Amino acid sequence: MMADQKHLERIRLLSARFHELKGLRLALTGACITLVVGGYLLTEPAPSDTGSMVALVAAFVLLIPGIVWLGRYYDSTFGRQERKPSRHTLAFVVGFNIVAWTLNAAVPSIPAGGPTLGLVVMGSLWLAIRDWPYRGYYAGVAAAVVAAFAATASGGGPLAPNLTLGTLFLAVGASFVPVGLLDHLLLVRLMKETSAAQPERARP
Repeated sequence: MMADQKHLERIRLLSARFHELKGLRLALTGACITLVVGGYLLTEPAPSDTGSMVALVAAFVLLIPGIVWLGRYYDSTFGRQERKPSRHTLAFVVGFNIVAWTLNAAVPSIPAGGPTLGLVVMGSLWLAIRDWPYRGYYAGVAAAVVAAFAATASGGGPLAPNLTLGTLFLAVGASFVPVGLLDHLLLVRLMKETSAAQPERARP
């Protein structure tokens, strides 16, 4: 009975989170952010928060071809499922960074990187709690970003103030890679379990 209940939970998880579990897209996103933002911080003599935001947007623009290819890969490998309307992720990222930069510039009392810290921590913890225990690893994203913030001047750490956003973006990107891979592995496992269960149910 307990085994049947767990199996039903996994089926519901697969049905409800099928598109979210296409984790190679998240892993690729994290890799692009890490490479572009990390490259900017390493090569720019005087990196700034504004420059880090530009590097983040550039990473998402460069990411588009890879996301398209991975969409085709998932469709051909795991099949298609009716998708909800697009959430316009790129537009959200750009818009959020504009709002965050404006808030940090207009309200000095808001620590640099505060909006980014709040969004990532709340979002990743919400995903971990919503799909616990299957996707509890999303709490690792929150932990990585909090640790990065603590290392910056805004969090009382030793890093220079101009490295705050770049450090946060780097932490987000680096943590997205393993989390995305774990999502993909979970999708593969759930698909195999579902496929294996179908012939058993078809037996008389």
